[in-house]
Amino acid sequence: MTTDRPPLHHRRGHPLLAAGLGCIAALAITACGSANDSTTTANAGGHAAAPAAAATGSQRVDFTLPDLNGDARQFSEWDGDLVVLNFWATWCPPCLREMPLFQDRYAQYADDGFTIVAVAIDGVDETRNFAGAHAIEFPILVGQAEAMAASSDYGNRMGVLPYSVVIDRNGVVRETHRGEVTRAELDRWLRAYL
Repeated sequence: MTTDRPPLHHRRGHPLLAAGLGCIAALAITACGSANDSTTTANAGGHAAAPAAAATGSQRVDFTLPDLNGDARQFSEWDGDLVVLNFWATWCPPCLREMPLFQDRYAQYADDGFTIVAVAIDGVDETRNFAGAHAIEFPILVGQAEAMAASSDYGNRMGVLPYSVVIDRNGVVRETHRGEVTRAELDRWLRAYL
């Protein structure tokens, strides 16, 4: 007996292909967040005002990653400054959109004890090319798995990019933010903690 129907595996699709596409879609959703995804703030008592990042209200975590020259840099080098720790990548559109704002505010407030430490989860060459083309002056560190581990230590359990952490002059994590940082949000952080 013959039939005109295609074999069963052609009609239903390949199960591994479907599973793989589902994983890719999930990664795409968590890899690059959009503006105003989430912000968590520590209150005066140091307790999280909203659930999310376990790191909010706690002392900053130290880590070491190479900079764009390949020199090992310890995050504790910036102790005493108000720091926005930003995890990003050159392939992430929301990450790229917030960089000019970061550079503008860094140039404006660096002398007042404000810095941005950008951790690129990317290749050194791609990151160096981007920083050079956009005249980025704030510190940029680079890494892969070790950079993602640092991001996770700061509450980014889902691996969302961009992901920003506001650390006050005493080394206390005050806020975490998933997704693109807006001008209003960054200015609010500067008013509150600088």
